[in-house]
Amino acid sequence: MRRIDLAALRRGEPSLTADHRLQIKCHRRDGEVDVTTVYLEATRTYFGGRRLWFRCPRCEGRCRVLYGTRLIACRRCHRLRYCSQRETKEDRAMRAMLKIVRRLNPDDPDPCNDLPEKPLGMHWSTYDRLVDRFEGYNEQWGLAIRRRFSGRRV
Repeated sequence: MRRIDLAALRRGEPSLTADHRLQIKCHRRDGEVDVTTVYLEATRTYFGGRRLWFRCPRCEGRCRVLYGTRLIACRRCHRLRYCSQRETKEDRAMRAMLKIVRRLNPDDPDPCNDLPEKPLGMHWSTYDRLVDRFEGYNEQWGLAIRRRFSGRRV
C-alpha cells in the first residue's frame, strides 16, 4: 500500500499552499490509469502561520497522510490500525520493560537481560521509580503468559 505523506511533499515542494490540488495517478494492471484529485486545506496555528492538510477524497476529513493503491483515502477510511493497537497484554508489558531497560542502558546489546545498574548521574529516586515500574510490568507479563498457556483466568 502506498503512503503519501504531506510532510515529505512539503520538503520536496515547499511552496505548496491551500490553493494547490494534487493529481495522484494509479496505474492498473490492464493499462488504464485512475486519477484521484486531492485538495489541500489550511488551518491557522496559535502563534501565526498556517498548517496544511490533505482533504481525504473519500470522507472529506482532514489528514496528514493518505494511503492506497487504487483507492486513495485516509487511515480511517481504509480501517488501518497502528501496530500498538494489535498488541496483546504481554506484548505491551514487554515493550514497556524494554523501554525502561533502554533508558537505563541505551548501549546494551541484549536488552532482554535483567535490569541494569543505576547509571551515573541518575537520581536514586528516579532509578527506584523505574525499578518499581519494571517489576510491575514484569508481573503483568508473567500473569498474561500464565493465562495464555493455562487457558483459563488466573
